[in-house]
Amino acid sequence: MFGQSVWADSFVFDPTTNGRVPLPAWLPDRPVAIASNHAELSFHVVPVADDDDLALTVVFVENMGGYLSVYWQPQGGSRQLICANLFENISLPNQRTILINRPTLGGPGKLIISSSSDVLNIKRVRLDWARPGVVRLYDLMPNGALITSAGKVYAPEEVDGSPITPVADHWDGSVYTTSVTENAERIEQGVQYPVSIPKAARRVRVEVLVNGLPFGNSVKLWLNGAQVGSLSMEIPELTDPGYFHSRSKGDHYTGWRKGVFLLSARQVKKGDNLFQFQGPPNTPLAIRDFLLQIQYASD
Repeated sequence: MFGQSVWADSFVFDPTTNGRVPLPAWLPDRPVAIASNHAELSFHVVPVADDDDLALTVVFVENMGGYLSVYWQPQGGSRQLICANLFENISLPNQRTILINRPTLGGPGKLIISSSSDVLNIKRVRLDWARPGVVRLYDLMPNGALITSAGKVYAPEEVDGSPITPVADHWDGSVYTTSVTENAERIEQGVQYPVSIPKAARRVRVEVLVNGLPFGNSVKLWLNGAQVGSLSMEIPELTDPGYFHSRSKGDHYTGWRKGVFLLSARQVKKGDNLFQFQGPPNTPLAIRDFLLQIQYASD
């Protein structure tokens, strides 16, 4: 049993499209954009009366070598760095969620998003008050830090502002989970991932997060030089701030979507295996958190 946070109250701000939207009581002033060599967007926040934490989700367009930093500045105090860089160095539209805990917030202050350039490249900002909660977990389930209204669970290291790290290899009963990738990376030029499986497998589950895949398209999975099928792709809840619509693209999504595929014993060989993902032609695509869940034939 452990403390978690779930959504309590929220505010969504679209810098390029919103008019004079109604403000909640805890945002006494309109967001302020400052044009400079390092453009900034700030929110004057008065924390709610309870002990809620503040979840910040930013939807943005990455610039290679650039950054978007997040600061909290208490009223009358100096800036505190929350996240040095939201970017994952994939040069694609992306989104990240950061959880700012209540001891850091203290009283009123400013939440500041600062760019490395004179352009913010922010598509949307969502602020949510996340109240503490309690859930019960099976023994081997990892602790979580945040649960969204759509049921998505973030691990503490995903929302603490630090660079995202791969899932640690682990056993869950007779199933072994291993991370194949270390970081997010572009794959449209063809990237191969060698994996050694030390003994015969009964079944293998492939899981990967994909960024840049248009709705209605697929990611093909290749194994040892043969195409074995297409990933089953997640469709995010419609409350996700990554949804957009335009005349040219129709409905499209900014952020990571989970893709999965189940491999049988005859498709995976003992020893060295070579995995590759193939997206639609001429489509910039990135992956991260490429995981294999392996159940061995002897288990």
